[in-house]
Amino acid sequence: MFLPSRVLVGAPRAQSDVEYQRNVNETGAVYRCSFSPNATSPCAPVQLDRQGNTNYENEYHYQEIRSEKKDHQMLGASVDGLGTDGDWFVACAPKMIGNLVSFYALHGICYLAESTATTVNPRMVYKITPLRNIVNQYYMYRAFNYMFGELGFSVHVTDDGKEVLLGAPGVMTWSGTVIRYRQLPFLLDESARWKNVFREPNQAKTLTHETVVPNPLYSDVASGSYLGYSVSSGHFLGTQKLLYVAGAPQSRGQHGEVIIFDYAHNRTLQETVMNRYRSLEGQQFGEYFGYSLLTEDFNSDGLPDLAVGAPMHSHSLEYDNGAVYVFLNGGDLRFDLQGKLSSAFELGGRFGTTLGKIGDCNRDGYGDIAIGAPFEGNGVVYIFLGTANGLQSNPSQRLEPTSSGNPLPSASQAMFGHAISRGVDIDGNGYNDIAIGAPNGEAVYVYRTYPIVRVEARINSTKREVPAEGGSLEIAICWTAEFPAEISFHVILQYRMDVDVPMSRATVSNRAPVNEVILERNRQECKQYLVTVNASPTTLHQPIPIEVEYEMAERASPPKDGPFCDHCALLDPNEFTRVQERIPFRTGCRTETCVSDLKIISIRWTDIPSPYVIGSTRVATLEVEIENSGESAFLPQVNVTVPASVQALVKSVPECDVSPAVDGHIAVLCDLNNRLPIRTAASIKYPLAFDMTQLEGDRRELTVRAVSLTSSKEQWPKDNEMEDTLSVREFSQVDILSKTSPQSVSLDLQKGIVNLTHRVDVQNNGPSTMRDMLLYVDIPLAYTSKSNAGGKHCQVIDENKVRVTGSYNDTPLEIDWIRPNDDETRLKSKFSFYTQNKAEQIDPGVSGAIPIDDNDILNPSQYDDDYRLDNFYEQDVAREKRSNLWVHPTRQGLNSLQPQDLPPNRTVFFNCAQNATAVDCLQLQTRLPRMPPGPKPIRLELHYQLDLDAIEACLQEQEDIFVLQILSDLEKPSDSGKETYAVVRNNPHTLVTRSASRSAPMWIYITSSFSGMILLAIITYTMFRKGFFERRRKEELAMLYRESVSNIQDPDDTQDLEQE
Repeated sequence: MFLPSRVLVGAPRAQSDVEYQRNVNETGAVYRCSFSPNATSPCAPVQLDRQGNTNYENEYHYQEIRSEKKDHQMLGASVDGLGTDGDWFVACAPKMIGNLVSFYALHGICYLAESTATTVNPRMVYKITPLRNIVNQYYMYRAFNYMFGELGFSVHVTDDGKEVLLGAPGVMTWSGTVIRYRQLPFLLDESARWKNVFREPNQAKTLTHETVVPNPLYSDVASGSYLGYSVSSGHFLGTQKLLYVAGAPQSRGQHGEVIIFDYAHNRTLQETVMNRYRSLEGQQFGEYFGYSLLTEDFNSDGLPDLAVGAPMHSHSLEYDNGAVYVFLNGGDLRFDLQGKLSSAFELGGRFGTTLGKIGDCNRDGYGDIAIGAPFEGNGVVYIFLGTANGLQSNPSQRLEPTSSGNPLPSASQAMFGHAISRGVDIDGNGYNDIAIGAPNGEAVYVYRTYPIVRVEARINSTKREVPAEGGSLEIAICWTAEFPAEISFHVILQYRMDVDVPMSRATVSNRAPVNEVILERNRQECKQYLVTVNASPTTLHQPIPIEVEYEMAERASPPKDGPFCDHCALLDPNEFTRVQERIPFRTGCRTETCVSDLKIISIRWTDIPSPYVIGSTRVATLEVEIENSGESAFLPQVNVTVPASVQALVKSVPECDVSPAVDGHIAVLCDLNNRLPIRTAASIKYPLAFDMTQLEGDRRELTVRAVSLTSSKEQWPKDNEMEDTLSVREFSQVDILSKTSPQSVSLDLQKGIVNLTHRVDVQNNGPSTMRDMLLYVDIPLAYTSKSNAGGKHCQVIDENKVRVTGSYNDTPLEIDWIRPNDDETRLKSKFSFYTQNKAEQIDPGVSGAIPIDDNDILNPSQYDDDYRLDNFYEQDVAREKRSNLWVHPTRQGLNSLQPQDLPPNRTVFFNCAQNATAVDCLQLQTRLPRMPPGPKPIRLELHYQLDLDAIEACLQEQEDIFVLQILSDLEKPSDSGKETYAVVRNNPHTLVTRSASRSAPMWIYITSSFSGMILLAIITYTMFRKGFFERRRKEELAMLYRESVSNIQDPDDTQDLEQE
């Protein structure tokens, strides 16, 4: 407690030097210490009690316990007063014991002194001892009532100095209560009507002492709540009656509670009870909410607010960091939590152990508070200032103990801040001072407050504007000092003046680096300067800034160490210490500020078409055209907002800046016209280049927004912005380059099993990145031949011997298998896409389907065995997946896939695009990863075995050529029309042949000869029967010849002729 030029200090473990107390151990004491340089003794004890331990015989014959045991009673553990010699001063000893033969009663005692002008015999000291009534030591013989009350654990003197609140947290089995003491006019009948009201006249019979001890059972206070741990009061309802507030840190399940109440008479109970008005609860278990209390009007609204300490509050549930809850009074007892104050100390500082009612320490009209953290190092006290919105969240000052003059103990903490006095002006300068106790350091630190000075500064100029060609002007810097308190003295300021520092267009005459000015109360002081301004056509839009920054001169500032400076002051920290004036140039506009009318005429991409194919160009140029229809537009700028995937190429453009991405967009701010103004009716075109390589394919449009800016006042801001939307699409030209090895097999030379390899390379030729593509490969397994005797089923490729490996960028591909002829089951899909059931016919006229017939067109030799991905991962696909389909299989079309030179009647085409009913197929499907354009392909290799014996068994007699083809194709489930990609592929084959020149069996020759002879005989006989062999004309000629001869010659001649 403060008194002018001295302080009252409680020392609860002091050894008394009073004669009758010499044999009493550590009674405790209260000292009055003077810090006046003329004081003969720094500290002297205040003799509130001169008696030692007392012992009355036949104690039970009295109505109250009179024997007192004062050993370790801790006198001075709690003290309070209003700060002047003529006001009440209360000091308590909460551990004073009522000494009975059968038990000790921890009653406690408080001493009230009406004056502390002298230390030897303080005037009118009264003992407050309401807990000594023998009848009330127990409650119904089951609970301790007054026996362990600990009166004086906390003490509070109301601001009007007419009442005293005393906390007794041990009453009624530690439920706790708040005892009120007050003085009434002298009453002839001192007996009270109420059972718990105790009255006693003073010795002079001029007044009556009244003490009220409310029963906590009638106030809904549970056992072990410790009500009365802290006490305070305030006019919470404005100018109405005084209300009281007390903390119960163990109430509400050890969350703590603060109760606002009043004392009221209960006629039924014939007692005075505590009437609750409002309760505030803590937020954390065990934080000791209500350990300390303070009422103060922090926001100066006329209603006292409430600060509640919770020193065991933990930020991380590990240390007792401490916190202070600040509740602002909204009227009608409506308290709103403004926030929780705490320190940055991470260990157990116990911030909020004490709350100091220091008043308005800076004289700004708002109540302030001091908060102690006694376990933060040697202890710290924080000063928080009030504002119109309540307490500031950050402290304005942090006080720590100093070791000068009184060295601190090294073995333990000093506990600086364990006690904080009320704020009292001890030196008469109009500002409250405080005393802070450090009990383990056995010291009290007195802090005096320096006066606050509010300085008003301004800059006056002889010219309102500067010509465009430059010129000179005079300026005057003027100050006025205001002192919130009544006292005043000379204030010495030092100041620094800066004129157009960024551009250096002006110079100042007779200016020193640091200047000083001496101010007196209510008197203006000015300093004159001459400023010369140079011409600067490019910066006419920017006025000449003049700044003055001032502070208290070093010789007039409070010293960091040493004695208090009686003629030093501080500038108000809430006031600005910098003043600025701007002198504009004469720009030719009608007013000081030019009124421009910028308008964006167009936004267009100059070198790319619409729609734009992603990846088709690396750089694109956006052109913005702007015109000005108003007065000159100074510092013209354009702000272009684009998606973050489109990067502006501004590293080589110094007039542009790019802001970080926000919500997926970046803003490019560029100066226009070389920072020169855009004159009336002028227009400019500004190109801006963008990097398009990072543009993603999932975007369907590219929206660009441009806004024109100027430092001039804009007449029509609505036409200063425009948007342009560019349609974008993706397109990829994809090559599927396949190679099979070996390309031909002869049945005449080889038998049994042949190992084959089929390699598929997928290459993206751009321009866009290939995304969400599905590669499927059809592998024919079995063939059913056609014959009159019925088809023969031949297993040409064993599916269990098919092995596949696939990778891209050294990352393996996930591969799944399906059986096109098996629709009973489905393999669970790893990807969300859909493939049509219907077989797709490859049409060369359709984009994305450009088939190539044979192996030679794409020159397969360039994809020889040396071209392969080294060390890629080989994946052995599990065979069990083949029993389930995860997507419907797609049969690939085969329009012109057949080799042109093979005779169709002798050739069997073994693929999954022809003879759907005769060929059993297996389909490989894999989701391809994201693939940018480039030479590196996605590679698949299939290794399988070809059964030559099965092929020869299925070939009919006239068939001697067997063509094996494994077909590959791409699909994009999200693009059924193939608008975003086109595929060029070859379809190589393996040719299996046998020789056509073979000898027929012998039985064929015999049967044929015999059949020919029979046929010839039949024909000859038939011709004979038909007379084919008769020569009638020859016979007739011979007969005529003979007759003619007989008629001419004799018989002998005839005979000779015949012989001839």
